[in-house]
Amino acid sequence: MTREEFAQFLGKLREINNNGGDIDAFVKEHEHRNVYFYNDGCIKKILASEQNLMLTTDLVNAALGLIGSDRIMNPKLVNPFVPGELGYHDINPDIGLVNDRGKNVPRDRISIEVQHNMETFYRDRLVLYVARLTSNMVKSGNAYQLENLNVVSFQFFDAFKVSPNYRHTVQLKNQEQQVYFDKQTVTLIEVEKFLKRAKDFADDTSRLAQWLRAIDTLNREADFSEFAKDPVFRLLQNEVKLSNFSSRYLMTVDMSDFDRAVAKYEEKTEIAKKMRDANKPIEEIIEFTGLSEKTIREL
Repeated sequence: MTREEFAQFLGKLREINNNGGDIDAFVKEHEHRNVYFYNDGCIKKILASEQNLMLTTDLVNAALGLIGSDRIMNPKLVNPFVPGELGYHDINPDIGLVNDRGKNVPRDRISIEVQHNMETFYRDRLVLYVARLTSNMVKSGNAYQLENLNVVSFQFFDAFKVSPNYRHTVQLKNQEQQVYFDKQTVTLIEVEKFLKRAKDFADDTSRLAQWLRAIDTLNREADFSEFAKDPVFRLLQNEVKLSNFSSRYLMTVDMSDFDRAVAKYEEKTEIAKKMRDANKPIEEIIEFTGLSEKTIREL
């Protein structure tokens, strides 16, 4: 499901629950559907799972652009998803990993988060993430020997609007762009820029580009055969199935952007109706609104 479709699904689930209905039966009716991958509760259940560590590791290496001996090889989950655990939201990143590289080599600490809206204090909050993760590396009285910190943020807004790139690495540098401290990196991935400007990135065959296309295909519930031959993406295809999510968990996963997601969906549908009434081609409406052909024809 898209973000808006998943928000509406959760809204209907809450409504049924509030009216004393059978939420298990409602979820069962939709078990063949895909959840919205970038929802906080969904991405945590999928990627912060011991059984899906191969999946998480592959995405992390893709996001950080790590290849060969630089790859994350031995990750451990810091905050693993526990079956039956209630969804929650706090100031900590959605997924945390550590990776040991051997004796006398600094350990890697990786945090992953998703941000849909450019809030006023978003940059402040991201810097706070970095500061907290850094301060937790050294216990009081110990030597100031820090680990390699990588904070990865999948964003649905542009951090650098004029940049032609969708992936950005942010580090401490001097005025001549020389890296002063290479143990602290923030990687910003502008998902929406990548998807909206798909033609510009058509020749991008990087692993990150493959991941973003695969996730988008699953969110849109489109033909996945292009990716299904890849064992990692085949696993991903199975893990996003709604049948893997209990009604209890779906009732408690964080959906703090529910109202905004629904409002955004309603805005798109109104635009689609006006374009349809103006006899605009269905292809143009799909490209402009991002809605599926089925949704547009059912308006």
